[in-house]
Amino acid sequence: MSSPRIALLGFMLEANQFAPVTTGDDFRESCYFVGQEILVDAAKPAPRVPAEICGFIQDMDAAGDWQPVPILVTNVEPGGPAAADFVAETRDKMRQMLADAGPLDAVYLCNHGAMTATDSTDPDGAYYAMARSVVGPDVPIVATVDLHANISDRMVESVEAIISYRTNPHVDQAARAAEAAQLTRWLLAGGR
Repeated sequence: MSSPRIALLGFMLEANQFAPVTTGDDFRESCYFVGQEILVDAAKPAPRVPAEICGFIQDMDAAGDWQPVPILVTNVEPGGPAAADFVAETRDKMRQMLADAGPLDAVYLCNHGAMTATDSTDPDGAYYAMARSVVGPDVPIVATVDLHANISDRMVESVEAIISYRTNPHVDQAARAAEAAQLTRWLLAGGR
């Protein structure tokens, strides 16, 4: 594939049930980028987007032609369960933007993997399933997660691969994202 169109999404929170609810304002104040804002921020010397987004973009750029399709990336420091209304609103916005993006060749999901919401113990699974429902069964989806992610059946059933950090502190996030980029290219070349 000469110039694959690959969607970039990120939804990250490490939740603790005993901490105060993490609100939409918390996400927006920390890291909330839509569309081209993602690529602009990722190119800065000190980006606010997660290191995985930068690592994925850098490896894809180094490997050859591709067309990034930036959707939405939001990330916040560890906190309490995410407010259900913000989770639903964000997932709906991602769904609409993915659908509006037209045909995609692959999807990269940047995810912590340990989010809970005020109405769900598996919003990460719903995030993965949403992406799969939009792009269909034949478009490769690859995700990166923290090494202590709570991997649900729904997450596994929705993607081709989930790649975990290997270090704590997390000094290998960009390297894991580069691995995700390489795996994505392999899948696009027919690997299974």
